[in-house]
Amino acid sequence: MMAAAKPVVINDGIPLSEGNPHTWLVLSGDPPGSIGPRCMVGTLRPEHRGRANSAAAFAAAKLLIEVDETDQPWRSGAYRHEVILPHDADDRLSCPRTLFSDIDAAHVPGGKALLTYVTLTWTPTRLHHGWRVAHRLAADLVEEFSAPALAIQHVPGLVANTATPHCHLLLAPRSLSGIGWGGYVAALNGDRVWPLVRSRFDALLAAM
Repeated sequence: MMAAAKPVVINDGIPLSEGNPHTWLVLSGDPPGSIGPRCMVGTLRPEHRGRANSAAAFAAAKLLIEVDETDQPWRSGAYRHEVILPHDADDRLSCPRTLFSDIDAAHVPGGKALLTYVTLTWTPTRLHHGWRVAHRLAADLVEEFSAPALAIQHVPGLVANTATPHCHLLLAPRSLSGIGWGGYVAALNGDRVWPLVRSRFDALLAAM
């Protein structure tokens, strides 16, 4: 099966689980079994299927952190990670816990989303090649939309898991400047995200 021309819902029918953040939102993208690189996206909304969501809780789950209120900064179990900030954002937000806690605190009643989630899965020739593609994609989105991002790389083989190495991007859906949070970025919300990320992912793979 080749990469999808249009995204499909991937997690439809999977029971809601506190231990599985992929059930806290609707995931769309290339279906399992696709040949070649896969791209999956989702929008984390304040409430999903009766569950109250949190940007900080989702980020902690993807960073493989056992949440501990005394753990500052968070100690990630992921292979590597980095927060990428717009050039004039406050440096204190380079800590994932601080950034995503601030996203939760700044959320407005009736707001559209808490974060945008992207997973990029493929088999690079070297792990740092995979990281470079994901990091570049995240950095380009941060530069264009002035919205901060967290890039994460998972290497399941390190814990004897047969899953393919992959990278996650967690993007704030709002712009951020030196004076604080701004408006929602339309391109980083809802159905617009998959075609945007998929096309840029393909272009970076072709160039690198």
